[in-house]
Amino acid sequence: MNAFVLIDKSDGITSFDVIRKLRKASGIRKIGHAGTLDPFATGLLICAMGQYTRLLKYAEASDKTYEATLLLGKRTSTGDPEGEVIEERDFSFDNLDAASLRERAIALEELRLPQYSAIKIDGKRAYQYARDGVKLEMPMREVNIHDFEVLGTEGKNLLHYRVRVSKGTYIRSFSEWLAAELGSIGMTTALRRTRIGNISVDSAGPMNDLQHWKKYICPAREILVGISEYIADSEETRILQSGQYLSLPEAIPDGDYAIYDEADLLVAIAYCEKSRIKPKLVFNKDS
Repeated sequence: MNAFVLIDKSDGITSFDVIRKLRKASGIRKIGHAGTLDPFATGLLICAMGQYTRLLKYAEASDKTYEATLLLGKRTSTGDPEGEVIEERDFSFDNLDAASLRERAIALEELRLPQYSAIKIDGKRAYQYARDGVKLEMPMREVNIHDFEVLGTEGKNLLHYRVRVSKGTYIRSFSEWLAAELGSIGMTTALRRTRIGNISVDSAGPMNDLQHWKKYICPAREILVGISEYIADSEETRILQSGQYLSLPEAIPDGDYAIYDEADLLVAIAYCEKSRIKPKLVFNKDS
């Protein structure tokens, strides 16, 4: 079966734990996910079944929205509650200028990658160096902070915020950057992914309802929002599903296309050049 399933991951488990549970509930072995969530994090996880695992890159490329809690005055080795406390300072909010902080966040262009991450350096995961006690000077990564909002403060040192970021942005690093902008150190104590692209966690199924996973299937069209569409008739569908070129009688713009049949099922991802469509990925209904 080819399908996208939306799951609301709970805390205390890995993203792959979700896949294992979904495999058990569905009986389907070929399942993957887009965008790993750390064990302490919750929220939207897009899972793909069958041939749709080949489309996860489109979900991974989408902007992601998070709600997070930053604890100021404390820093851990991992930037989250799972690490060891390595530094503490006194901190208390003093005339927080949320508008200025928002302007600086949106102007941000790069962040340093956290060492406790799966980034490979000289063929080895960064977190493996950290676990071996080897401290690395981690590289910077280009980021886009599309939106940022302070949701409120709590006590003398908790900041709640919402942020929409580009692919590959580590919120743990962003929280540490925020803390530095506020003249302190900090760590992310809570993290929830609320949206991937246009898909909201409100449409996702909770972990305690995985046996009803079919209720949380998401149409492929909602994942492939950045790709032009072409509706193929029955003969065109047959040609494309056989892996052949399709020559169109009328001109359409060059570029990538998501091809749907007349029943609105995804047939292929294809490239069109000079009104000739070449399938790159073909999807079979019964796979």
